[in-house]
Amino acid sequence: MGVSNGLKRKITKWMLSEEGQVAFRPFLVDGNPYKARIFVVGSFPHPFIQVSEDEQEEYIESLLDAELWEAFYGEQAQSRENKGTAAFIQWLKETCGETAVHVNVSAFMADSSKELKRCSKDSPRDYKKGFHVFQETLEEFQPEFLILHGSDAVKQFRQQFGDALLDFPQTEKVQDLEEAGVFAEWELAEGRRVKVMACRNLSYYGKKGEAFSVLKDRIKELLL
Repeated sequence: MGVSNGLKRKITKWMLSEEGQVAFRPFLVDGNPYKARIFVVGSFPHPFIQVSEDEQEEYIESLLDAELWEAFYGEQAQSRENKGTAAFIQWLKETCGETAVHVNVSAFMADSSKELKRCSKDSPRDYKKGFHVFQETLEEFQPEFLILHGSDAVKQFRQQFGDALLDFPQTEKVQDLEEAGVFAEWELAEGRRVKVMACRNLSYYGKKGEAFSVLKDRIKELLL
């Protein structure tokens, strides 16, 4: 889809650091994010992508077009986790007819978790902005479901947004949460609630996700 001027302004605000450089990947979707009912949420930072000022327009467009993203940045983003997430999102599209938005609890791009933690000391404002961007994209696109993948995503999500969560269980054991299906709700502005689910890290998904059959069954019960 084309990117409207209004959304383009919001993405530009989300993606730039204090120095005006592209430092955040606010989301990734193949299609219209406003029609997406699901956010798939990870914790491992997206690898840093060097984007010049002249390339910012194509960067924005690629966030809504999987083919463009792959052409421009695919080689820089082929982690096992990203591959598994892409396969899971493709299953959602083929089986449930659902577009899903791929995000991280922090939108800040970094080549490792250690680098992301280092940012908390070296660039504390950008570090905090990474979490704010995630929340702002959620409030902008208003999905119905969040699927946190990986125990670290569950932990980070609870640390950052625990005060707004309803019925969040004491356990953070991700396999128990996966079997539970919807286990909590996140109350946003104006009383809107988003249902929260979790699963093991999608780096273990592979091509067909045979080990995630329980999660798939829970999702089909909710969507089909």
